[in-house]
Amino acid sequence: MNKDFLEVLVEISEKMNSMFEIHNLLPAIINIAKEYLEVKRISLMLIEDESLKMYAHAGFDVDYSTVHIKLGEGIAGKVAKTGIEVMVNHNDETREELGYEASSFMSVPLKKGDKVLGVLNLTDKEGDYFNDVDVKVARYIASQCALGVDRFNVYHDMRKSENLRVIGMLNSSIAHDIKNLLNIVQSYLELIDLEEDLNPEMQEYIDSIHSEVKRIHGLTLDLLDFSRQRVSINLETFKVSEMFAEISKHANIMTKDTDILVEVTTLDDITMQVDRGKLFRVLFNLVSNAIDALGSTGSVRLTSELDGEHCLFKVRDTGKGIPNEHLAKLFQPFFTSGKAKGTGLGLAIVKMIVEAHNGTIKVDSAEGFFTEFTVRIPYNYESFKELHK
Repeated sequence: MNKDFLEVLVEISEKMNSMFEIHNLLPAIINIAKEYLEVKRISLMLIEDESLKMYAHAGFDVDYSTVHIKLGEGIAGKVAKTGIEVMVNHNDETREELGYEASSFMSVPLKKGDKVLGVLNLTDKEGDYFNDVDVKVARYIASQCALGVDRFNVYHDMRKSENLRVIGMLNSSIAHDIKNLLNIVQSYLELIDLEEDLNPEMQEYIDSIHSEVKRIHGLTLDLLDFSRQRVSINLETFKVSEMFAEISKHANIMTKDTDILVEVTTLDDITMQVDRGKLFRVLFNLVSNAIDALGSTGSVRLTSELDGEHCLFKVRDTGKGIPNEHLAKLFQPFFTSGKAKGTGLGLAIVKMIVEAHNGTIKVDSAEGFFTEFTVRIPYNYESFKELHK
């Protein structure tokens, strides 16, 4: 060991104080650990969606963004699942780990209390075996990595909360003004409606403006609901085919200058008693996203069917699909999946509305082939609540 352990403590503390982003901090810490413990390879993996994903490494060539280990598989996977460290020196049971043969291997969990955040892996100590002192040093380094990860997560959550607070303040301050402006527009539209002998085309335009004014008002209320983390339900009784006709009209306007085909099919024309405006916004948001994903050519299909006491809605497009690593984050606030436009709130609000109706939403996708969202909600909100309370 070239450095005194006290020097290592000071160096790691300096990194902790000068770096905040884990993509910079973790590589810096493991490089210090690699040098001090004199190992050939070292890696740090964090738990994401029931698997380990590599965030930092030193000593071997690998595209760490592609390295995933399921919890419970391999030495690292077992340590992540059990929270119990493992030290293996050269013996007949030593095996390939992370794509290479290791003659000695140590895996130490990163913990916050009893929760395992990830693992620190060290392999092939140069000219020696791992001993109890090495384990204690590795535990300390793992604890510092865990502290860095937890600090980053806390900061990320604070930023998200701050974003929500700002949105709430903005909505509270402008919602009244928007409502007044929309009321003025609505009043002028009603005056136009009083005119006699309007031609059918003009009447269609006016009807569309009425619809859009109502939708803008609803979107403002949705943002308010989101900032308060509360969704209000205003029940209406309607047939699915009626709502689908409205969605189809808007979708056709969006795609009129493209080669995109939007197909709306009512497999079961169910009479629903839910919040019609909010359900419309859920489905129209998904259809709009599907159209955006296609660019200028492809197809979008919206269907409905009866599923027991639920209505099943599916929105499927033939677009480029969604990367696997993005699927679990789609419904998180402010996650935009690399989109050039949008706030990252659309799908988060969709999920809130669906869950407020005691429903569920899921997504299935294959890159280069398709994406399909499935919304499952009770077709009678009150009856379902009464039955399952």
